[in-house]
Amino acid sequence: MLTIGFIVGSLAPDSINRKLSRVLVNHAPERVQMNEIDITELPLYDRHMDDDFPQVMSHFKDEVAAVDGLLLITPEHNQAYPAAVKNALDILTRGASSQLKGLPMGIVGASPSRFGTINSQGQLHQFLPRLGVRLMGTPVFALQVGEGTFPEDGVADESTSKRALRYMEAFATFVAVER
Repeated sequence: MLTIGFIVGSLAPDSINRKLSRVLVNHAPERVQMNEIDITELPLYDRHMDDDFPQVMSHFKDEVAAVDGLLLITPEHNQAYPAAVKNALDILTRGASSQLKGLPMGIVGASPSRFGTINSQGQLHQFLPRLGVRLMGTPVFALQVGEGTFPEDGVADESTSKRALRYMEAFATFVAVER
């Protein structure tokens, strides 16, 4: 069984990206165990923490180290990825070791904007490979959210559900091959 961790890059409990995460978890193949890796309690990183790494940050790094692949579900703030996502990625590269080196990763996101989260995903695709991450290229999943996209918790409209199923199958295959 593959273990895929997922990070929701929004700190809001009712965010559309949290809703998307529930749909993705529900559409994960049976051969996959999905584990949320929470970032809501992470302190804002600064280099002075390296000498005495806080326990919450060490625990976060341990959770990421224990998965076969990582799915980043990110919103887009002002046409960029949010500060919470940058902070989490910074923490993963600091301390005794980087949990990102060699890690298979996928990036998805939802936004009401016409292009979904294509800008934030594009920016992440520019620098994550330099950190040793193995990014899945396709399919791209940048979801434009409308009024009926998430009619109830863990459920999406037919188009989004089909995309989620296709993405999760492709990501599980990517993780199995890359790991």
